[in-house]
Parts: sequence; structure tokens; C-alpha cells
Amino acid sequence: MALLGHDYLKAMREKRGYSLRELALKTGISHMQIKKIEDGRCMPGVDTFFELCSGLDITVYDFFEHIGIQLFRDERQLNLVPKDAEERERFRKLSGMAVQGFEPRTLRI
Repeated sequence: MALLGHDYLKAMREKRGYSLRELALKTGISHMQIKKIEDGRCMPGVDTFFELCSGLDITVYDFFEHIGIQLFRDERQLNLVPKDAEERERFRKLSGMAVQGFEPRTLRI
């Protein structure tokens, strides 16, 4: 299962001028793992995802905005709320992070 938005991670790496190996050194994630994520051949764990965002100097908000999901910040949580029914269905099918009953999901931070 591929990470929805894997193409955005690759585009941001290239925009910043990082090679796979440079990003690997910056994040502590192997260059082969990054390549698999960018190619859509695997989905990173949460820790890996946050390391990639940090290494690319992008926010989690930027990433989710790119794939069409609005994040609302509360004091201690991020609410993942797809914009409409079509986006919720797209998110459910492609992300591998099922949204039960299409209700907002919460990530504790």
C-alpha cells in the first residue's frame, strides 16, 4: 500500500536539492527505504513519516494540505478532516488509514 502523497515527498526532496543519500543522512532513514516510499511501494510508519517531513522542512500541515485534507490544530491534537465526501472516500481508499464511518480522526501530538 502506497502513502497518499508520496509524489509530494519526492517533489519536495528534489526541490530542496537533496539526493536520496543526503536525505537519508539528515533523517536517519535508509536511502532505500526513502526510495520505496517515494515510488509508492511502501507506506512509512508514523515516526518515519514525521522524520521525512522534518528532514524536508515541510510541516505535517503542508503534506496533508497537498493531498486535500484540512488539519485543524487544537492544543494537544490534530484533527484530520477530509474536506468533503469525495475527498473522504479518496482518502479512505488510497491512504490505507481508513476513516471509520468517515468521521474525523484525531492524532495525539
